Amino acid sequence: HFAMARVGQAARSAALWLRFDLRLDDNLALKAAAEGAQTLLPVYVFDREKFNTLTLAGARKSSARRARFLLESVQCLRRRLEKAGSGLAVALGPPQEVIPKLCNGLAKVTVTKGYCSEEQREEHLVAKRLKSAGADLQSVWGGTLYMPEECGQPPNSTPLLFTSFRNKAEGRGQIRAPLPAPKQLPPVPDLGDLKEALSFLPTLKELGYDDDEAEEAMQDDPRGVLPFQGGEDAALARLNKWMFDDDHLKEYFDIRNGMLGEGYSSKLSPWLALGCISPRRIWSEAKRYETERRIQNKSTYWLVFELTWRDFFIYMAWSHGDKIFIPGGVTGDRTPWKGSMYKLERWKEGQTGDQLVDANMRELKATGFMSNRGRQNVASFLIFDLGVDWRYGAAHFEELLLDYDPCSNWGNWVAAAGLTGQRINKFNTRKQLSDYDPQREYVNHWLRGDGRKVQIQTKLNFAKAKEEEPGSKSKGEGKRGRWGRDKGKGKGGYSTGQKRSWYGGAHDDPMEDTIRGA
Repeated sequence: HFAMARVGQAARSAALWLRFDLRLDDNLALKAAAEGAQTLLPVYVFDREKFNTLTLAGARKSSARRARFLLESVQCLRRRLEKAGSGLAVALGPPQEVIPKLCNGLAKVTVTKGYCSEEQREEHLVAKRLKSAGADLQSVWGGTLYMPEECGQPPNSTPLLFTSFRNKAEGRGQIRAPLPAPKQLPPVPDLGDLKEALSFLPTLKELGYDDDEAEEAMQDDPRGVLPFQGGEDAALARLNKWMFDDDHLKEYFDIRNGMLGEGYSSKLSPWLALGCISPRRIWSEAKRYETERRIQNKSTYWLVFELTWRDFFIYMAWSHGDKIFIPGGVTGDRTPWKGSMYKLERWKEGQTGDQLVDANMRELKATGFMSNRGRQNVASFLIFDLGVDWRYGAAHFEELLLDYDPCSNWGNWVAAAGLTGQRINKFNTRKQLSDYDPQREYVNHWLRGDGRKVQIQTKLNFAKAKEEEPGSKSKGEGKRGRWGRDKGKGKGGYSTGQKRSWYGGAHDDPMEDTIRGA
């Protein structure tokens, strides 16, 4: 009878493995894990391999600043779970080793399904270890605006053209109402060894960063658009402030291409990336705004339109797998890249001589954020003007962006490189500077440094820096790099792209980055 009682208790004891779903509101994995459970153990695992670890061309998996945002988000999640009568066990190490130890004696562990191979491989390793211990890993879809069965098309064969995806999603799909956050959750199980884990949170140093970088990461540059603080509380507060208090949603379409200040876009992307806020909650609040303010216009639609872009890249990654990470992209192009490591480093440091590019790259380095307009331009410049491998740009963004998520970041970059088979966009950064920063307020903000104003740019001066490049060749080599093809439209050529998104959509309006930079 005692043995049977233990089995019954284990069957009613569950765990929730949290990764990029750090919220209580509209969390489908949380709902699935708590259903029918007498006790519930929420768990978060910090794997050192995901932080100060080298990836491509000198980039790392994560900067200390992005790690700080994650730590704040986990800390907030713990507070919210405790308020609901639960808690959060936190540990350091490989998930396949940590999860089975923390969840020893529990019958089921629930996790939000990963979209890309790294997350899926992690799930596979954990599931294998749990199975040998007599437990199951249950994966639940979550984190998208449209659920797979409700996106209006087969989710594993997403079209590579955004307009096609959007038309099917909006025409045939439906968006579910978000679930409210639970007010009460099952208590954590009494497993004896959990006391330390339920209060532990690693420091940046324990994640592998040195003292200087850790200290710098804890300071917010006063020039930044916003002092981003991780967590669901901050995410919901930002949504309410931007949408309702400051009343920006009604004008979003007209202001979304800004680069200076906190109001030109929602800036929700860092919280979306970690799942501190649900896209369906943003959609639901936009609908509430339309009803309460009696305003329904292109701007109120456009924020949801951006969330559809985010879904597009998730389903694109789900459909095409590791093709979004390899040199030739989805098309498998084998043309070599000619841009040097020297040019890459100049780009990373914001020292190319192009004012718009340099200002944006310095903002990224100092704050972990960059506007959508900036991202389009710096990506185009690295790929087409410097001829550098697009993956090196994607890896640099992965390291620094607070709003990094694999689908949006790598999906955007592979599309920017023209490797999804869609029209290629090359941006004229000088024209973009005149169009979007005519008074040079933005570039002055980031480039003046010594207090001197930046003059209106008349020509690029990267050529001068090129003369100093070790081993530089003939003048103009790599100007378009691998894209040294005839100008034109369609798959074979490129357009100047002044009014097009670097996301690869087939429409003339530039995209705002709710997904990655809104």
